Amino acid sequence: MSIQAMLLLQKGGVVRGRKILHQVFKKTNILRSSVSGRNRYLHTSTVMCREHQYEFDEMELSKLERRWSEPKGVDTGVVVHNTLTKRRERLILPDGFVKWYTCGPTVYDHTHIGHASSYVNLDIIRRILVSIFGIDVVMVMGVTDIDDKIIKRAQDSDIEIGKISKKYEKEFFRDMARLNVRPPTVKMRVTENIPEIVEFISKILARGHAYVTPAGNVYFKVSKIANYPKLLFNVEDSEDSSSQTDKLNPRDFVLWKTQKPGEPWFESPWSRGRPGWHIECSAMSSRIFGESLDIHSGGIDLAFPHHSNEIAQCESCHQVKQWTNYFIHTGHLHLKDDSEKMSKSLNNFLTVGEMLERYSSNHFRLFCLLSRYRTGVEYGDESMLRAVGVYKTISTFINNTQAYVGGADTSRGQVNETHLLQRFKETKDSVMTNLADDFTTSKAVSAIETLVHDCNSEIFSENNKQLGSHLVGSRSPSVVALLSQYVEDIMVKLGVTFSDKSSGVIGGGFEDVTQVIDSVVKFRSDVRDFALSKSQSDKPTSAGHKRDRRVLLEYCDALRDSMNETGIEIKDQKGKPSWNFTEKAGKMTTED
Repeated sequence: MSIQAMLLLQKGGVVRGRKILHQVFKKTNILRSSVSGRNRYLHTSTVMCREHQYEFDEMELSKLERRWSEPKGVDTGVVVHNTLTKRRERLILPDGFVKWYTCGPTVYDHTHIGHASSYVNLDIIRRILVSIFGIDVVMVMGVTDIDDKIIKRAQDSDIEIGKISKKYEKEFFRDMARLNVRPPTVKMRVTENIPEIVEFISKILARGHAYVTPAGNVYFKVSKIANYPKLLFNVEDSEDSSSQTDKLNPRDFVLWKTQKPGEPWFESPWSRGRPGWHIECSAMSSRIFGESLDIHSGGIDLAFPHHSNEIAQCESCHQVKQWTNYFIHTGHLHLKDDSEKMSKSLNNFLTVGEMLERYSSNHFRLFCLLSRYRTGVEYGDESMLRAVGVYKTISTFINNTQAYVGGADTSRGQVNETHLLQRFKETKDSVMTNLADDFTTSKAVSAIETLVHDCNSEIFSENNKQLGSHLVGSRSPSVVALLSQYVEDIMVKLGVTFSDKSSGVIGGGFEDVTQVIDSVVKFRSDVRDFALSKSQSDKPTSAGHKRDRRVLLEYCDALRDSMNETGIEIKDQKGKPSWNFTEKAGKMTTED
């Protein structure tokens, strides 16, 4: 740091505060530091003070540079990582329910699994809040149905813009349904909110925070906003990437674009044109929630410039210091051996449909549950097969324990109820603690896996089997039923589904096939019993007769295998065959 800069800082003290500190930090490249915490400037300036033996009033500097204030309201008991502060914060709701806006798709192409991982992760968070912590959530999703990319796709394919956007919007929500992502409470399209967007821009202009160019473009004047951008430390490289060239400042960003030849347009006081990207979400979220949000979410790539510009627009329009209390951002997904995030522009993506040809929606959700929602994650067969294994372990446990409780497996004896009840309590506590701590689902699922393992060890050990053969009716079905019900309930609350005989669900469809399957299983059982039975006419020399029976057993095995491929598992338990729906997955390979 130069002597002039230090003298300037000393003379200005805390009175000239922000402007002077900003100049000093920019000169010393402090803005590129990775220092985190809500009082970032205070932290770095304290270090500088020690080096140069200057002291400052920490309380004044804290007030000067504070970017976030904890809201007042209902403490949910949940802690969330807030991108605004780069730290975990208590989730407090002023109105007692969550007002949540999430950025939806720009509908010009197929949905890839990078998008899917973000929406599945946000769906998991929403389910945790609603189903586990009993918090009401109103989620609004904005759909961008007019955009440069949509216009280009329509022009390249010689199809109307409206048809392009409707096609891919329908596909997006169909893919979300296939992934068991709950639909938003309110869905909003840009083209249906043009008057509200125009009114929103007019308010920003009236505040003196935007300007109109002779060409009819409208830009936000970044210099009018303090602490811009709130979601990015390095402000030196923050320039709007729009193609307009009539801006007064490279960092200003577009609110309204004047029409170009061949492009669609809407009327406005400034020109025929269409909205800029950032203003859309600001206006649509404000139409539903007014001047404040509890949660705003999206992929981490939206933090800047999109979400940062939304903050500037809304705090200008509504004249508030804190428009959104919590920003939740999901990490990038990338393919194995490809460090770049999955992107259509890089052509390194896998569509949801392509993924579902190999794995099920439950497998993909387990993949997300086993990962950290806000960190980058690698997609490949290794990570997906781990998810497949976890799903199989849990679903098999549920099926086996239901058979145990129902009496289908009479060879098992009593379990150590005291031990299992203790493990049940410990698991519940662990699951709740981890889910309340920034939705740490990987540790919660791990706790569930451990409980499943402990219960399986109690029920299906060889010692238990030998003991069970000497006992009648002493089999602890209530405790096992308790654990089985808990495991299924908690996984269902996280969005994982299990097949159910009573509903006749198979492979995600609905059909009353239970009686048909019962008949097939009984026929197979009768044939198999005949093949295994010993008849009086069977003679040791009757090789042909034995061969015929062996062929029958092979047919029975083939039927069992073919039904397993369709999602129906047949088990040849002693004395009584049983069957269950299982997860049907596409063909998997170990190499791409």
